[in-house]
Amino acid sequence: MIGNTLLFALLGAILGSFANVVIYRLPRMMLGEAINLSWPPSFCPHCRQRIRKRYNIPLLGWLWLKGRSQCCRQPISWRYPGVEFTMALLFALLIGWQGVNAASLLDLSLLFLLVVMLFIDYDYLLLPDKLTLPFLGLAMLSAWSKQPDSAAMSGIVAGAAVGFLIPWALNRLFLWRCGQAGIGVGDMKLFAGIGAWQGYEALFHIMLIASLLGLVYGYFIIKANRSEAFPFGPAIIIAAVAWLFRAMLAA
Repeated sequence: MIGNTLLFALLGAILGSFANVVIYRLPRMMLGEAINLSWPPSFCPHCRQRIRKRYNIPLLGWLWLKGRSQCCRQPISWRYPGVEFTMALLFALLIGWQGVNAASLLDLSLLFLLVVMLFIDYDYLLLPDKLTLPFLGLAMLSAWSKQPDSAAMSGIVAGAAVGFLIPWALNRLFLWRCGQAGIGVGDMKLFAGIGAWQGYEALFHIMLIASLLGLVYGYFIIKANRSEAFPFGPAIIIAAVAWLFRAMLAA
């Protein structure tokens, strides 16, 4: 068990490095920049020089360079090692709790997508279909793998439907009262995936926690005299991951 936990922690760090690639490149691809997930090879975002392979080692590369790029000595964002460490930690915790099986591997895929979506939404106020729809599909598959029968599938579909329809209805009410949308369609699709994955009963708790987190964040935005829109996706994702692991803590 310990060996598997360490192995998947290493895998998490490696996939965390790839998550950084997706976080940086996918929105730019959607905006029409001549870039994809594999080309060009890793480059410095400051001077665009190619990064040597030895500096791309997850976590160690950032420590080796002492947080500054080798080519132009500009600071490297804490986010890069932060995402790698977070992914390693989440992978280790999940495998240490569930072991290695089909359901846990699907859950690891979902955690990967959640981390990527958190940072993209934070940066761009965007939860693209290229991420939310695969998340919904994998969430349904993960839930079904834990209880593969027709009754369970009905509950999975119900969770997805509730996850989408409740925020949709609240958004329609907000639009009617305030004349503007209060929640994005991407957030609704994210809730649908979470409802399918963790069930509609867990979904209500997750919605409550996410709403409280959003209110706290909004309070500080207002206190700082800032009026810009802020993303709700990170609050949803933090709440969903916290609720997932509460069962581990309870056990």
